[in-house]
Amino acid sequence: MGKKKKVKKGEHEKTVQDLIPVRNIYNEMIETLDNRVIKILNVSSVNTMLMSYAEEREVLENYENFLKSLDKSIQICRVSIPVNLTDYINHFKENYFSHTNKYKRKMQESYIWYAKNIQDDKDMIRRARLVVIDESFSDEKSKEEAIKKLRHRTSDIRVKIEEMLQSPKLEATELTNEELKRYIHMSFDYENAQINNMEEELSLPYQIGTRGLLESVEKLKAEGKLEYY
Repeated sequence: MGKKKKVKKGEHEKTVQDLIPVRNIYNEMIETLDNRVIKILNVSSVNTMLMSYAEEREVLENYENFLKSLDKSIQICRVSIPVNLTDYINHFKENYFSHTNKYKRKMQESYIWYAKNIQDDKDMIRRARLVVIDESFSDEKSKEEAIKKLRHRTSDIRVKIEEMLQSPKLEATELTNEELKRYIHMSFDYENAQINNMEEELSLPYQIGTRGLLESVEKLKAEGKLEYY
């Protein structure tokens, strides 16, 4: 049995918080321990697979021009985010309690059961495309200046992104404090971020098709959870 490592006098055991390089999150910004303030934009995507060669080329050329127009480096990330169907499930729960018809209530049960299974599936994810913008500072005085510069740069980059394409248009939105916290949580503990399903404002719209519903009904029948009247 291994001996527990002794902590020297004056030292303390490192906690998870010590390993996360974040000092604070406020005003839709992250302040890091290495004296940087950071804003993150969530950017929509376009499907180039359905475009003609000329359309795809135009998209890539516009993207190249966007990158050339930047005066400072940015970071572009593509991250996996757990599917959150909470609002969708709550909608069907409201329908369930509002219906008195037993057949309609059973139908709502099937929707809720199916959506919960999708949400609980660890392999069900969506991709978010994030643009990370930062400014450095050395003291409190320079921090105020860095925040001003960061806000100006973020606004400028957001406009450039949204004007990059004529059709379809891209959308860029700043992550809120809660979304930034969730992003940090996922970066360091993806498993629990998925299980805990932290409260978020980003809610993925999901539509259950006829085939999916029929499959869920069949599974309920097999498990003996669907009764007939």
